[in-house]
Amino acid sequence: MVGKTAALLFIPMMIIILYDVAQRKYLGWSPDFTQTDWYRMFTSTRLQEMEWHLHAALFLFALGFGYVRDAHVRIELVRDALKPRTRAWIELLGAILFMVPYCYVVMEYGVENAMRAYNIGEGSDALTGLPHRFIVKGMLPAGFVFVALAALSAAFKCVVYLFGPLRLRPQAGQYAGDTETNGQTAEA
Repeated sequence: MVGKTAALLFIPMMIIILYDVAQRKYLGWSPDFTQTDWYRMFTSTRLQEMEWHLHAALFLFALGFGYVRDAHVRIELVRDALKPRTRAWIELLGAILFMVPYCYVVMEYGVENAMRAYNIGEGSDALTGLPHRFIVKGMLPAGFVFVALAALSAAFKCVVYLFGPLRLRPQAGQYAGDTETNGQTAEA
């Protein structure tokens, strides 16, 4: 749900990019345009910063969705040669030993960084940039909460695939790459 909702950020991001490009290319520095309130509110610097804020939110909130859907990058050359149970063990150990602790560290320092930005009223370094930098900095730990939840979900599915009842293994075989046999070959 979060990943699909975050994907909707692509629409305003593209609109802002198109407007920013059109503003710089076609409207340029015409005094008729640069003296308007519209221009002062939507300067190119503000638009570009909003672009990267939306891009960061899109990426961070869709990252967990990509992991849950098993749509992330893997080293297929090595992974395809392994048995489904070995794949499930690697996924389980990787999620528990590496991914969840990494997410915790990012969340811990990300919250601290966002709070510091909020407390000092950090804004853009550019004079005409966006204020409230803590919002985009707060997206980092929030996005990694979803990544950690996705890693825990994958770990639980691997546990079910490795140790659970046979009737549940077909639904849990996703991270083992056991799609041909529908999870039925995972004998303990």
